[in-house]
Amino acid sequence: MVNNIIIFVLLFVTEVFYLKIAAHKGIIDSPNHRSAHTKPTIRGGGIIFIPAVLLFLLFFPEESTNYYFITSVLLVSTISFIDDIVSLSTYIRMLIHFIAFTVIFYHLNFFNDLSIVSIGLIFLRYIFSLGYLNIYNFMDGINGITFLNALISYVTFYIFNVYIFKFTNSSLLIILIISTLIFGFFNFRLKPKCFAGDVGSITIGFTIVYFLIKLFFVSNNYIVFLLLGVYLLDGGWTIFERIVRKEKVFEPHKRHLYQLFANDLKTPHLKISVYYCILQLVLNVLVMFFLITTKSNNLYKTLFILFLLSIFYFLIKNKVYKNIK
Repeated sequence: MVNNIIIFVLLFVTEVFYLKIAAHKGIIDSPNHRSAHTKPTIRGGGIIFIPAVLLFLLFFPEESTNYYFITSVLLVSTISFIDDIVSLSTYIRMLIHFIAFTVIFYHLNFFNDLSIVSIGLIFLRYIFSLGYLNIYNFMDGINGITFLNALISYVTFYIFNVYIFKFTNSSLLIILIISTLIFGFFNFRLKPKCFAGDVGSITIGFTIVYFLIKLFFVSNNYIVFLLLGVYLLDGGWTIFERIVRKEKVFEPHKRHLYQLFANDLKTPHLKISVYYCILQLVLNVLVMFFLITTKSNNLYKTLFILFLLSIFYFLIKNKVYKNIK
């Protein structure tokens, strides 16, 4: 408890210090025609996750034996922060993301079996991990949405880890929760003091994928993928829509459902963020129910729920498009 209080104070001071430095150095997210915000806002508030991981090493050395995870997080967070400042090539960022996931996959012994089937599975894991990481980054477009999603994700993982399946380090999850709350203090406002930036969204997305993979291999239950449900639906189907329209997938756009609500229907950002959070929270509770009550892998149930959610998503999006017209 004492360690966590000290960590909270150190991280809070670090965030305040960064905001002052960023304001002085002009690390600002200026609004453009694709933005959902209208006023210049400090970018890179998610940098707090870098000292959070380092403090975990410092305060819990006996527990922080997973240096593969720490190394990977520092890789993706560092390159993302550099991208927040100077705007790197997509290929450079993707290469670092690939290397980081390779380190994680090595740690999880994915390369021990190199049969044809295993190689195919490894390839799918790369596609899924890199794809969702970019989806998470794309979904960081309005204040509050990344904060709330990260918070309920980390809290859910913590509850699962303590009460259902032990799959990771609880102290690490607590530090990530503390970091998220501090970031949210400056972000979850009508007029946010900062945005997460790539350093925040990419780092959070990376850790969520890591924890999910570990939880899946401990539980052997596909239902855990619903923990990504809301972002997976809006991000995944929007990418599909852009491919059908023959648009460049990695270019900034305003086709996500949350962007249509924010930019075209002028729905308050925090209201959208709360709705997204509530829907994901419902899915998380559903996942918890299935993990506790069933021992099957629930693959077909997972696919059926995603199918129903997809129909629900398309109905809402089509209605929004009609209202916009």
